[in-house]
Amino acid sequence: MKMWDGRFSKPSDALMEQFHNSLPFDKTMIEEDIDGSIAWARALKNIGIFSQQELDEVTNGLKGILDDFRHGEITFLHSDEDVHMAVERLLVERVGDAAARLHTGRSRNDQVATDTRMYVKKKLIALQSLVEELQRACVIRAQSDIEIIIPGYTHLQQAQPILLAHYWMSFFFALQREKSRIEHAIEITDIMPLGSGAMAGSGFNLDRDKLASDLGFSSVSYNSIDGVAARDFILESLSALASCAILISRYAEDIIIWSSKEFSFVEIDDAWSTGSSMMPQKKNPDSVELIRGKCGRFVGNYMRFATTCKGVGLTYYKDLQEDKEPIFDSLYQMEMILKVLTQVLLTIKVKNESIQKNLDPFLIATDLADYLVKKGMPFRQAHKVVGKIVGFSVESGIALDKLGYQKLSEFSELYTKDVEQLFVWETAVNNRDIPGGTARSSVDKQVEIALSMLQQ
Repeated sequence: MKMWDGRFSKPSDALMEQFHNSLPFDKTMIEEDIDGSIAWARALKNIGIFSQQELDEVTNGLKGILDDFRHGEITFLHSDEDVHMAVERLLVERVGDAAARLHTGRSRNDQVATDTRMYVKKKLIALQSLVEELQRACVIRAQSDIEIIIPGYTHLQQAQPILLAHYWMSFFFALQREKSRIEHAIEITDIMPLGSGAMAGSGFNLDRDKLASDLGFSSVSYNSIDGVAARDFILESLSALASCAILISRYAEDIIIWSSKEFSFVEIDDAWSTGSSMMPQKKNPDSVELIRGKCGRFVGNYMRFATTCKGVGLTYYKDLQEDKEPIFDSLYQMEMILKVLTQVLLTIKVKNESIQKNLDPFLIATDLADYLVKKGMPFRQAHKVVGKIVGFSVESGIALDKLGYQKLSEFSELYTKDVEQLFVWETAVNNRDIPGGTARSSVDKQVEIALSMLQQ
């Protein structure tokens, strides 16, 4: 028997039962559902619906259901449409008539909206902590790799020399912005719709502010229609997670390339690599490849639910049941990605000797132009001069750093002996001594700022 089938003359078709049922995935929210029901029961007691004895029976019954669920001792029925109806059925079986009054003044519409907000908020807060752990890994890498100079890239071509620590800190600050996006998603999720009823508000004058406080919400919804209908918090969360996944995927791509034999800049620890079923020599960077590959899930989950919401009117339609699977998947996958990538970074081996062999002298080309500018030459003219020097180097087969100041002076008399200092990598890097630059002093400052952010 259904909780709602009084006006129906025959049962639902078996296929409709299967099609309609959300229990396989929304039972994930059983803890939130029970916490919400306990708080609702207390609110009902405060307006005389429950006696103290009945409140105790209902509360103990709900806690017992949760405990049994955690121990794998709950049997769900095919007739349980969702976790909310399953909990109610189990409670009625355990405590009888008192349980039948628990739904007084409450609709599944505001109940499910409340449960979902509680669950999403909890998971987003946990993800913020995991993002911070990844940021700490970036700082640890920056501190340990502070002496290592690598080629920075544009268009996958060597561009300018940078500190590897500078690269790791770029990840830190990008993650800081992703953390702020998650924070905003938490903020708009942290609104309690309970008391909105089906859509017009509860017919019982419960203390919604106390309910919100009991359930850990910062505020209550101001409008019952909005309280029931709103799913923007799901879209905002999916968007924030997709943005974070896209960022992480880009860094995963670099690590994948750097771990190839052609680059040989890093080696991923065995614990985060896999082998080949055919080729015994293979060591594959599957951890970061999966991180890169899973990015599509996050973008897809956002588009999937955004497309659903686009055609749904107000207030509640069954379409909105489709919010659970994409957000549950994105929350779970992001948790895994953050944990895995943190360990990859902490254990990765940087192959400095190989990196130094790969540093192309042409990385100093911009510095050669800047040198002329500092001597008074307009930059566009300096750019052309250095372009000719590069062309000569390519044609003659003489490496740029082997030309010497006398040959360089044939292209511009502004070049003097001190220009050869530019071909010391540390000098070239430390010339970028500007806030945000790759000079050692600048990167040290970035680390200092990052540590301060993590302590806030």
